[in-house]
Amino acid sequence: MKLLFVCTGNICRSPMAEGLVNSICIKNKYKNIYCDSAGLFNYHIGNSPDNRAIEISKKYNVEIRNLRARKINMKDFDKFDLIIGMDKGHIVNLKKINNKRNNIKLYLDFTKNFKNEDVLDPYYGSIMDFEKTFQLIKIGAKAIVEKYKC
Repeated sequence: MKLLFVCTGNICRSPMAEGLVNSICIKNKYKNIYCDSAGLFNYHIGNSPDNRAIEISKKYNVEIRNLRARKINMKDFDKFDLIIGMDKGHIVNLKKINNKRNNIKLYLDFTKNFKNEDVLDPYYGSIMDFEKTFQLIKIGAKAIVEKYKC
C-alpha cells in the first residue's frame, strides 16, 4: 500500500505523519506500507521539516529531520494508492488538482473517534501546539497502519 500524506507546505503535519507511519511499520516489521509526504504549495521546497516538528517527533523516537519538502504533482495521483490530506481544505484542493481519482481521503477518517475532523496546523503556534498535533497524528497513524498492515 503506497500512501502520500499531504499538508500545506510539507514541513509540519505531513512529515510527522510520514515519520510516524514509517516508525510504526519498522517497529512491527510491516513491509507492505510505503509512504511519502508532500505539500500543496511550493513554500518550502527542499527544506527540512519545521524545527518544532523535528523536536516533538524526536521526543517520541520518530526521526524526520532528513525529510525534505516537496510539492505534490500529477504523477503522485497514479503512483500512490491513497492521497491523504491532513484537513478538509487539503481535500478540497486535492480534488481541484485531480477530481478524476477516488483515492483522496481525510487523515482522521481512518480513526474511530475523529472522523471528519481536521489535524490543525501548528505552524503559527507554540511547541505545545506541535505536541497536540503530534498526538492526534499518532492516533491516525496507528489506525492507518492497523487498516493496511499485512
